[in-house]
Amino acid sequence: MILVALAGVGLTGYGVVTLFGYKSVLVPGRAMGTSVPAGTSVIYRVDVTTGLHRGDLIVFEASAMDPLMHGRLLKRVVGIGGDTVTCCDAQERIQVNGKPVTEPYVQADEPPLRLRPFSVVVPPDTVFVMGDLRDNSDDSRFHTENGHSGAIPRSKVDGVVVGQGSVFSLRTLNPTTVFVDAGLPGVSSEDSTYGNARWFVAGGVALFLLGVIGVIVSAARSAGKRRRAAAGPPVR
Repeated sequence: MILVALAGVGLTGYGVVTLFGYKSVLVPGRAMGTSVPAGTSVIYRVDVTTGLHRGDLIVFEASAMDPLMHGRLLKRVVGIGGDTVTCCDAQERIQVNGKPVTEPYVQADEPPLRLRPFSVVVPPDTVFVMGDLRDNSDDSRFHTENGHSGAIPRSKVDGVVVGQGSVFSLRTLNPTTVFVDAGLPGVSSEDSTYGNARWFVAGGVALFLLGVIGVIVSAARSAGKRRRAAAGPPVR
């Protein structure tokens, strides 16, 4: 039972340490449309050393896009270093490296995206980002004079969103395949570690309690046996 309790401590500790690699932030704006509604809390992975991919939802420092902006923003990566991102084809789709991308998650209050043509080459070690509510999102398109074509340096990216909700109620984010479907390499990020870590914590706590209860029960039984032994055989 002591070993069970120690195993519970270890499992809980591993889960807690893993959870420290994630943070939560409230999204107040509506730039992501129904993909991430205003007022939604998102969980994001702090470690981005595994790379950023087209289609990822990222949290980054707003000042990276415009020095006059403050706080954090949530946008979707539509181009990575070396990509040429262009707006738009006859069907109002953005093109990445000449390949039109059909994005079913894109919404618009009006259809003015085609009235904002642009073509940028994304600098190395940066990502070009856009909101899903394309006609109501302050994103890379409008900051092409920021010194890196409106893109966000990877060093300013806080993390990649893995789900919505909280530690107690998490809806895992399903990665999009639209860029791969368009013929572009690299799938968007998928992360189940956060969800698993919650189970590690819950399972570890359960094992710890089971072990502690087992130790108490065993100790009580041993104490009872010692008392009976000390009392000697019953008098007949």
